[in-house]
Amino acid sequence: MKTAVEYFNQEIKELFNMHQDGEISGKMFHMSRLVALTKAKEMEKEQMIELWNIAVTCESFEQYYNETFKSE
Repeated sequence: MKTAVEYFNQEIKELFNMHQDGEISGKMFHMSRLVALTKAKEMEKEQMIELWNIAVTCESFEQYYNETFKSE
């Protein structure tokens, strides 16, 4: 799963490249950046809710971490 930060970073890179290549204007770059930021904030909230729901069933953060990330 892509984190909100990873999503935002990827979007900014793509928008920056499009702006550098003349595909979008500076105004469009900034408007699109705000849209990406809003989406990233929504993703972060969803991820925090998911984390909370999972974490409350675990005895400790270490247990949550092991169950969530050790299989990757």
